[in-house]
Amino acid sequence: MKPIYLFIALFASIFLVSCTKHVNYGKGEVRIVPKPVQLTAGTETFELNSDIKIYGTAEFKNEVEYLSGLLHSVLGYKLRIADELPSKNAIVFELLKDDKQLGAEGYKLSVGVNFVKISANTPAGIFYGIQSFTQLFPPKIFSKFEELELRSATLPTCEVVDYPRFAYRGMHLDVSRHFFSKEFVMKYIDYLAAHKLNKFHWHLTDDQGWRIEIKKYPKLTEIGSVRNETMIGKNFNEFDKTKHSGFYTQEEIKEVVAYAAQRHIAVIPEIEMPGHALAALAAYPNYSCTGGPFEVHTKWGVTDDIFCAGKEETFGFLQDVLTEVMTLFPSNYIHIG
Repeated sequence: MKPIYLFIALFASIFLVSCTKHVNYGKGEVRIVPKPVQLTAGTETFELNSDIKIYGTAEFKNEVEYLSGLLHSVLGYKLRIADELPSKNAIVFELLKDDKQLGAEGYKLSVGVNFVKISANTPAGIFYGIQSFTQLFPPKIFSKFEELELRSATLPTCEVVDYPRFAYRGMHLDVSRHFFSKEFVMKYIDYLAAHKLNKFHWHLTDDQGWRIEIKKYPKLTEIGSVRNETMIGKNFNEFDKTKHSGFYTQEEIKEVVAYAAQRHIAVIPEIEMPGHALAALAAYPNYSCTGGPFEVHTKWGVTDDIFCAGKEETFGFLQDVLTEVMTLFPSNYIHIG
């Protein structure tokens, strides 16, 4: 074949592939993180395309909407949500009566040639099954740098049984020393959900910054959220000479907590006490033992100035703060550092 014809044929084949936007993950290639308790790879494939419907009963409304939105972002169109249980060409959520093996967070995932079924005792189990199902897609769907809208996908068939070894599966994010936007925090929660974690430890206050709005004490964010500069590395005499600031309004915190709850993640706030309190004391030095003055800490390490346990008004202040915190977080726990 002459070079010019070979080039035209090659270009045409690339053009046709790019137009269809179909991805094939291949047979028997099943990689799920964390590693499931049981995984059996099949020898056939499941075609995910516009013919596929999603079905779940009323208790799985949140999970149906979650999967629908996720697949919309991947495929470029919404799959239909079925009102009745389909016999084929569907992704189905099944409520089990009481599978002792799976417990409250386990699931079974069955991917057949024309049917996907996720079974669990609870919505949380269904949600974790969804995470494993989405991991059957190629990794590119998780990239913000590649164009999605695959239109269709060929996924490997498999059988999965999985349940957690640990009831508490959490990650920590320190937003006091370095502030992260609400949008970043939500993306972080997505990463936790993808790995089937169920606790988000949100480090909101420390010597280096106070990041949560407390309406009764506005100076906590007016003053306590602003650090004049930050120490560079571990060199205690070198600073970046750049102000660092930021905090979350109570409405933003409610958004984050609701977003996490939809992903079956409990948010545990960390409000430091009695130590690691310089950001708060910079705003309200009267709750210290010495009276200050103080500034939001620009270094790391332990300081001598803490909330003063010898003053009755200190306990009133902390009670007021925690009362507002408890209205924002349904968690059974508040971390105190």
